[in-house]
Amino acid sequence: MQNPPGVAGHDWLIRASPRTARPDDAACPTHRRTAMRPLLVADPAVPYSRPPREEFGFGPLFTALDLLEHDGWSVERVREELRATRGPFRGWGAPVHPAHLAWTAHALERYVAARTREQAAAVEAGLPETKPVKQPWTWRTARTDAPDARGARQYEHTLWGRMYASSDGRVRDLWLPSLGRAKTGRPDAELGAVAQVMAFGAPTPRRKQGAQPPPTETDSACLPELVRVFDVGCADGSVEELLSADPAEARQRFRDDAAPAFITAATEPGVRPGESCVDCKAIAGCTDLKRTPRLWGGRPPALARPRRSVSVWDLRLHVECPAQYHLVRRLHLNDLSAEDRGARRGRAVDAWLDAEHTERPVRGCRDREIPWPTAVQARAGLDDTSAREAAGMLAEHRLLCPLNGLDADEQVLVQHRVTAYVPELDIVVLAVPDLVYTHRGRWIWRETKTSTRPLWERDSLLHAYPQLALGVLLFHAGALGDDPRRSWVELEHLREVRGESRLERVDPGRAEIVDEARAVIAGLAQPLLDDTTYEPRTGRHCHGCQARTWCRPGTAYVTDHPRPSSPETQTPPRGDAPPHA
Repeated sequence: MQNPPGVAGHDWLIRASPRTARPDDAACPTHRRTAMRPLLVADPAVPYSRPPREEFGFGPLFTALDLLEHDGWSVERVREELRATRGPFRGWGAPVHPAHLAWTAHALERYVAARTREQAAAVEAGLPETKPVKQPWTWRTARTDAPDARGARQYEHTLWGRMYASSDGRVRDLWLPSLGRAKTGRPDAELGAVAQVMAFGAPTPRRKQGAQPPPTETDSACLPELVRVFDVGCADGSVEELLSADPAEARQRFRDDAAPAFITAATEPGVRPGESCVDCKAIAGCTDLKRTPRLWGGRPPALARPRRSVSVWDLRLHVECPAQYHLVRRLHLNDLSAEDRGARRGRAVDAWLDAEHTERPVRGCRDREIPWPTAVQARAGLDDTSAREAAGMLAEHRLLCPLNGLDADEQVLVQHRVTAYVPELDIVVLAVPDLVYTHRGRWIWRETKTSTRPLWERDSLLHAYPQLALGVLLFHAGALGDDPRRSWVELEHLREVRGESRLERVDPGRAEIVDEARAVIAGLAQPLLDDTTYEPRTGRHCHGCQARTWCRPGTAYVTDHPRPSSPETQTPPRGDAPPHA
């Protein structure tokens, strides 16, 4: 296949991991195609840079498990090493945040306890013990002289996770850690890919990036009789068995489920700007990604670092607490604490409106029946009070719905991702407005917020809701629509009480509005771009932080400042906050 613009190198090697087979509607096809070809590189080359903090949540945990499983360390010795670490764990990689180290010690204990329980149950069931495998399993085909229809001469399938095998080789286990609870299932294509490598792969030394694999296929002389896959929750030590199969079943799963997914990923054409742009080799040649230089006038940080994404949710989390941004947003740590009542109610309203606005043909909510609290409760699982409030807010929305009376030929985009690239900052900007729609040639950006409190009159809308400010800047830069003078940014502020909801509009065509929007985003973004330590900043938000369990200042604050009896928060910006891993 022909290389896309912006990449150089050879495409004859295709390397696939089980994650590649996982369905992902938001993934960019060009990014996936180039990522599967490890001998392709960005052109022009991107200099290597290291983040100021470790950004792979499982990185320190896997290092700790290597010490335990391969170097003969005790759990207590590993924990002591974690406690004594200041900077990189074991002296290599990026410095690890103190709360990340605390999480690692917590996860290590739960992982070891879970493995011990499972192994005892397996032996009781008549299965042999499995021991740690140091070199990861890889399934590789022999290199051919001529390329196939996909331009490939050799395929390599890899695994990620912790690998174990019985002494006689009859049983192979793969343990996949999850940051919260153990997952009860994974996509069939992903499990099919895992099963094939476990059943027919061989231990393979790790190679340097860009190095070619041996031309021969992997040695299949000693194959297992049984392969098993477990998911383990690092937050609570829960374990779920996802797969137990013999080689024949593993091969069939690969043929039926994984192979079609891999073929699609390796050949699908097209471009879909979004989160994929952060790691894409082809970004320099991509014409679908909108360039927005000096979007808010930010300056590059003094320390070079890898390309990253920024959303309003990132900015709000960082200004609230830099440690929370790093631990929850970047690392996705999760202590399984429950969302507060206001956030759950807001998400229920969001989901209800998304479902109605997505229906085709387009239909305004004014023509729909007012939902009863019992219906909202049944769908969203809210308590009685929250369900009543949500139903009242949905009733208020009926009169403010932007689809009321909208012509059938207008565009209506629900949770539409708007992506832009700020080249001087090497930043991918991501925004997901609740609704984007057209009305007589005008593009309109609608944000919907729910609250039991009225709008705060003493602050401007752009300061109170920076997602509106980002919408103004993206309109002004041409990332959406052709003319900002023919665009609106709207805030729909929903309350339960009849007549107390409001619809506010902001004009991105006015110079003073654009200047204010730049000041708002610059004031939030520059501290995030410059931050290298992500220190905790305690406050009321500590009560709902999903990483507070491992944050000493946050834990001390919550102890000294008990949560009020009836907390109420407005909903966070929708769409910007992905599901935690």
